[in-house]
Amino acid sequence: MKPDSLLGVWTGTAHNSNGWDMKITISIIQPFEVGSMLGVFDIPLIPCSGTFRVVTIQDQTIKLKAERLQGDCGQAESDSLELLSDGTLRYVSKGKGWETQGILHHID
Repeated sequence: MKPDSLLGVWTGTAHNSNGWDMKITISIIQPFEVGSMLGVFDIPLIPCSGTFRVVTIQDQTIKLKAERLQGDCGQAESDSLELLSDGTLRYVSKGKGWETQGILHHID
């Protein structure tokens, strides 16, 4: 995956295993590498926002660590983004007893 291939704003609806949907927006503001900041995220419904730091990059999947959390954020054990063949991003966040997944689209 090219570090600048995901630049821009991505948004979509994520479904939580507890039964509710939420809008998520991720802004990738700079080319990224392992250890660098990927960008900022915002989930207005909860509300929760913060930054994502890149932990690993493997093939088309980026493992992330949420930092600088603001609001009523759930404690995720893992967060990831996967670039799919259709150009969308699969967002997955997993915590104790819950999982959230959604497909994000690039906003031009």
